[in-house]
Amino acid sequence: MKILLITPPLLQPNTPYAATPLLTAWLKSLGHEAVQSDLSLSLLLKLFSKEGIESLSQELDVPVEAAEPYLNTVEEVIAFLQNRNPGLVGKILQRGWLPEGEHLARAYEQEEQLQWNFRGLEPDDCARYLASLYLDDIADVASELDPHFGFSRYAEKLAASLPEFGTLRNEVEQGDSIFFQWLEELTDAEMQKYRPKMVAITVPFPGCLLGALVVARRIRKTFPLVHITLGGGYVNTELRELKDPGIFDYVDSITLDSGFLPLQRLAGGGKPVRTFVCEQDQVVFQTSEVAEVAHADLPAPDFQGLELSNYFGMFETLNPVTRLWSDERWNKLVLAHGCCWSRCAFCDTSIDYICRYDPADAKTICNWIETITTETGFSGFHFVDEALPPDLLDALCDELLERNLQIEWWGNIRFEKHFSTALIQKMASAGCIAVTGGLETGCDRTLKLMKKGITVEHAKRVLFDLADVEILTHAYLMYGFPTQTVDETFQALEMVRDLFDGGVLHSAYWHQFALTDHSDISIHPERYGVTVPSRSSSGFANNEIPFEYEFDHDVAEVGAALKAATYNYMHGIGFDVPLNEWVV
Repeated sequence: MKILLITPPLLQPNTPYAATPLLTAWLKSLGHEAVQSDLSLSLLLKLFSKEGIESLSQELDVPVEAAEPYLNTVEEVIAFLQNRNPGLVGKILQRGWLPEGEHLARAYEQEEQLQWNFRGLEPDDCARYLASLYLDDIADVASELDPHFGFSRYAEKLAASLPEFGTLRNEVEQGDSIFFQWLEELTDAEMQKYRPKMVAITVPFPGCLLGALVVARRIRKTFPLVHITLGGGYVNTELRELKDPGIFDYVDSITLDSGFLPLQRLAGGGKPVRTFVCEQDQVVFQTSEVAEVAHADLPAPDFQGLELSNYFGMFETLNPVTRLWSDERWNKLVLAHGCCWSRCAFCDTSIDYICRYDPADAKTICNWIETITTETGFSGFHFVDEALPPDLLDALCDELLERNLQIEWWGNIRFEKHFSTALIQKMASAGCIAVTGGLETGCDRTLKLMKKGITVEHAKRVLFDLADVEILTHAYLMYGFPTQTVDETFQALEMVRDLFDGGVLHSAYWHQFALTDHSDISIHPERYGVTVPSRSSSGFANNEIPFEYEFDHDVAEVGAALKAATYNYMHGIGFDVPLNEWVV
């Protein structure tokens, strides 16, 4: 069967999302003619073009003289961020060549105040930073035309935990922004080019759902006989209890969890696996007992059909670790399905993508790496596992070193005792340049309560060992966790400050705790002192759950203080400010 796999808007434009290359390779291995398209990238490239700027200007009635500086620069800047126009560095660094909107003007203002030469960036990096802020300014103008537009998300707040489909349907049917028009044109072009029998659209995040439905609606109108199916991370977490049949006006089926077997059955005509369909205006979940595809049996991701040279990086914050997510070109690769720990009380531990742990072996992974490097021409890898298993990493590093594979890689780990000094040294030798990991509450009492499986002492030792071999680190931090006191919260901030001040931690971000439907806390709220009000049954999306807990502090106020302090620490300033002064 001819199958088109689509990544809808909006996602970060620096590298392909992992889903379609994996599924394309799998379907090809079964004999199907699978092709793929990144409409998220295509939509952004449409915006950041002369045609896009002209259309924005006309829609917003912007005077020609105000739009002209952007018309004269936008395509050169995109080519520069695509690494196609390195000679543009001098022009960008010459102040006045780029028109200055709010983001760019603020950066120059901060530079004048601090006199830090943009933290000593090399000319090329400084130009990338300024060029990225210039694009942010254009994106802000685009959001005036369509408030749902965000640089790497579209209508994210609308789609998150949406109890009824009707609200989203209204946006799909009544939306008339230029982005809808462009997306329909891009969809038409891909459908005419490939003329598939089936279209599979991945929806990894809430900020992709509206775009996915606009694409599906257009296909339904222009190619009514094509089977349209949805899957992906958003579907797997939010739509597990789907009852509202409204979404089936746009799609024919919705698959849960790993998409390999469901797509195989849909394409091959076999008995459905983990698939929602609509029968006589009722949502029906079809499935059968089958053995999952072993992760080690999967082929290497296939990037054919994706124009890799069109992806462009964004360097918007002066932090070397934060930059990894949005800049550079990374080959995304999964070493193991699921999480090797899968016990954290706040995590979706009851869902397949967490609870079913299935690693590949080191030799298979290295074979994938060699294949991908040859196909793409890029030797940078982002291992996108939930948590990289230390034993598998140990074996992988041995295999990388034995084969003398010269790659750079980074990924998410747990700051646990099994990351020994020797293993961390081996990781550095095998090409590891950065890791991310959860320090969460930074307090042993609450870490134990949340079943995190780490201690502050172990985490600090791991961080110091990583710093010793010059591996960059980013910490995920959490505030507003049930039973967490204000004293414990500021003790965690003090630890974070000291780690930054000592050069051991390089990046961090505080997330407010959210109770999700598939976590241990939602299943056993009484163990955490949490009260969950009774809820009416949701017909559509269901993930984040309101809860009640009496904290000894204003969570929002303290959260703002934590973020303000940590933002300053990441920029190497504010270490001498007393902790309580960050609370405004």
